[in-house]
Amino acid sequence: MSRPRAHPGGLHKVNLAWYPLALLPILLLVGAPIAGWLPILVLPLGLFFLFFWLFSFGFAIYGKLTRAKEPRQ
Repeated sequence: MSRPRAHPGGLHKVNLAWYPLALLPILLLVGAPIAGWLPILVLPLGLFFLFFWLFSFGFAIYGKLTRAKEPRQ
């Protein structure tokens, strides 16, 4: 009897459609202090979210482009 294959964890099931949707409020959070709609102290928070989004998007693309290697037996 063979064991069922374990589902590979990680970033292989990523829905990239959510990334542009998440970018819109982040850009508003960065642009509003620059336009004068919010205090300038909000800008570092928006920049932090923007860098977090960029790294997350990069890892998601990497996860989509790479395949899990099957272990040899």
